[in-house]
Amino acid sequence: MTALYGWHRGERAIQQKLGHSGPVSNQYTAVRSALDEQHREFHTTRLPFVPVTTLDGEGRPWGSILAGSAGEPGFINSSDWERLEIRAKLWPGDPVLTNMQDRGSGTYSDTDLLLAGIGIEFSTRRRNKFAGYVDGVEQSGEDVSLQVRVNEAIGNCPKYINIRELLPSVTRPVVTHDQRHIFDSQERLPEVVTDFIHQSDTTFIGTTYRATKEEERRYPSHVGMNQRGGRRGFVRVRPSDGRTVVLPDYSGNRYMSSLGNIEATPLASLTFVNFRTGDVLYLTGEARNVVAPEAYRIMPGQRALTTIFVTGYVLVTDALPVRERPGTLPIQSPYSPPIRLLADELSTSTSRFTPDDNTTALLTSIRIHNPSLATFTFKASSDITCQAGQAAILDFTSLLGAVAYQHMAASKPSSVNDDRVRTWTISQIHGPREFSLTMREKQGGAVTGTLFSIVRQLQARRPDLLQDATPMQLSLSLIGISGEFVIGHASSKKLLWLAGGVGVTPFLSMLRWIGFEGAAGEEWDIVLVLSTREPDVMLSLISEALQVSEKRAENRWLRIDLFSQEPPNHLDSPKAAGWDVELQLHSGRVGKGVLRDLSVEGPIHREVFICGPESFESAALQAASDVGVPTARVRRENFAF
Repeated sequence: MTALYGWHRGERAIQQKLGHSGPVSNQYTAVRSALDEQHREFHTTRLPFVPVTTLDGEGRPWGSILAGSAGEPGFINSSDWERLEIRAKLWPGDPVLTNMQDRGSGTYSDTDLLLAGIGIEFSTRRRNKFAGYVDGVEQSGEDVSLQVRVNEAIGNCPKYINIRELLPSVTRPVVTHDQRHIFDSQERLPEVVTDFIHQSDTTFIGTTYRATKEEERRYPSHVGMNQRGGRRGFVRVRPSDGRTVVLPDYSGNRYMSSLGNIEATPLASLTFVNFRTGDVLYLTGEARNVVAPEAYRIMPGQRALTTIFVTGYVLVTDALPVRERPGTLPIQSPYSPPIRLLADELSTSTSRFTPDDNTTALLTSIRIHNPSLATFTFKASSDITCQAGQAAILDFTSLLGAVAYQHMAASKPSSVNDDRVRTWTISQIHGPREFSLTMREKQGGAVTGTLFSIVRQLQARRPDLLQDATPMQLSLSLIGISGEFVIGHASSKKLLWLAGGVGVTPFLSMLRWIGFEGAAGEEWDIVLVLSTREPDVMLSLISEALQVSEKRAENRWLRIDLFSQEPPNHLDSPKAAGWDVELQLHSGRVGKGVLRDLSVEGPIHREVFICGPESFESAALQAASDVGVPTARVRRENFAF
């Protein structure tokens, strides 16, 4: 037995770091010493495979995938509440093979081959964890029978499981990479491994708890297996060393069993599966839990995460004997928050802050464009460095208060991981400390809803504070300035911008930069394709951005193709010294084939920037692809929140 007598020192430590120790102090009683009848039935009749954790001869955890030869349920039996009999067909490269060899053969004691697993039915999000040890093994070639004595079991939450329909598949496994020990401290992961991680939306995390002699009676050594899910690419690899994997921690049941094991024994494994091809990637390494403010320096905006410095990896193609049904796509969990990039993935010229810097942003004025669109101007407490097109990362906790913990929230899943941190593209840079954010009120949005509520109250009672909001002393923590959606990275002065609605904001700051700072003596040829329901407001914002221009420059061309259901009231093209502006009006929305229809000159030779909500981004990407624009020439900035 392990957690049955309470949380061990690692679990208590991480619970305390994250402020969970009080609420979960007695919840270890949810862990059972055996499988109940429902879970026995689940494992024996519902699962085509089960991820498990075992240790190698050095005590490093490795994840494995155990499955029957046909990719069907029924390869697991349970003769009693404390036992699972797993009859699996192993494929070359799976770490459980060498881990069993490291431990010898025959009968195993609980210190010889610890094992933990997690059963997941991906079509229903149902799952159950178990742990114990192997006390019997029979092996004949690739066929193995494991007698598992279960001493821990718990039903687990389905929050971050992406739904998949899986079918049995015939496999031909091939080990393409097998480096179980990386001895060179400077060695990087192969690009194929990094890409595999960045394309994944699911990983299985294996951990271990190595008890001291003083602890082993109450908290004996054990291993753990758990699942982590999110949006594709939620797990990142640090480009600075090409070897440290970063796993963000999302709001869960607060037991912190996996992170607790890492806190006490800093090792972990990650196993990734490509459910379309059956390829499996196994990693093991040195693990560390990181919480804010240090976590912000690694992944801006993420309060807690785990880093794994990889010390071994194996990649096997065509191994898993199940596949996603052809023509289907996984259904993303509504609880998964937007992906956050690593600080290392941002431009080296990016200016970043952490709360250690005590950098704040004071609201100084509000300009209302219409009832749901306004520009908020802030003044930072210290100088910042910002490029046109970058974004501000702000913590709104001081305005909204911290979010109370909730395990599930069916009516609003996004609220579960709402840490009050938001990222907005800067629409205007006024100087070394002052910047503006043009925001739209999002229906049900915690941050924009509150801000626009303040706007409406000021309109009705204190309109003077819209011009000078400093008396309100509304100050936010400025976590950082980030982003690579910057014009300074463009290798060409021929650009194609596609903007959906308020997605025009980064282009406003770019126009100002071109007109004032970055265009002396240079020719700029820009096509802006803008889809909006508010043509007059958007054209007014563009016109203002164009006014920031030096009269001596006469070598800038801007063509605006405006798509809207309603034509603007004013049909004149925006005017500005130094710009030759052409406005063309179109009815409807931006869709497939639009660039071909517009006869944009040389789109394949232009660098393409796309900013807008997901539906617009998808249509714009397709439109660019239709005219042969290489993906490498497309930069994207969508709305995560």
